Amino acid sequence: MKKLIIVMLALIAVGFQNCKKEKENFTYCTGCPIFSWVGYYSGTGTYFTANTGETVDNIEVNINIENTYDSNLVIHVEAPNYISESFSKSKTDDKYYILIGSGARTLDLGLKRSGNQYRLNGTLKKNSWNKVDSTWTVVQSLTFQVDKKSP
Repeated sequence: MKKLIIVMLALIAVGFQNCKKEKENFTYCTGCPIFSWVGYYSGTGTYFTANTGETVDNIEVNINIENTYDSNLVIHVEAPNYISESFSKSKTDDKYYILIGSGARTLDLGLKRSGNQYRLNGTLKKNSWNKVDSTWTVVQSLTFQVDKKSP
C-alpha cells in the first residue's frame, strides 16, 4: 500500500512539472549595436546594506541609458529611497555586457533580447576599503532585472 502511494505521488509530481509557466525566450544580445542599450528600463531588484545586514526584495528599480556622444553611454541606476548612482562608459564593442568601475563602486550589466524586447540583468555595488584585510568590502548592493519600456 505504501509503495502504491509513493508511486501515485511521484506520478502527480511529474504531471505538475508540465504545468510550469512558459519560458521566456530572452537570450544574451551578442552583436547588438549601441542603440540597443539606449532607453528607459524598469523592474525590480534586491537591495542589501552591510550597516544593518538588511536585505530587501522586490524593490522598484529604474535605469535610464543615454547615448550622449558617439560611443559614450551615460547610465543612471536608481532604486528610490535605497540607492542611486550614475556611470559613464565608452562602448565600442558589440558584446552583451558592460562592466564599469572598480574599487569604490561597480556596475555590471548584461543585455538580453527576445524579438524587439530588451532586458537588463545587473548588479550595482558600493564598496569600502578594508585596511586590515587590504580588500574592498561591499557596503551596499543592488541586484536587478529590468525591462526596456516603449518610448
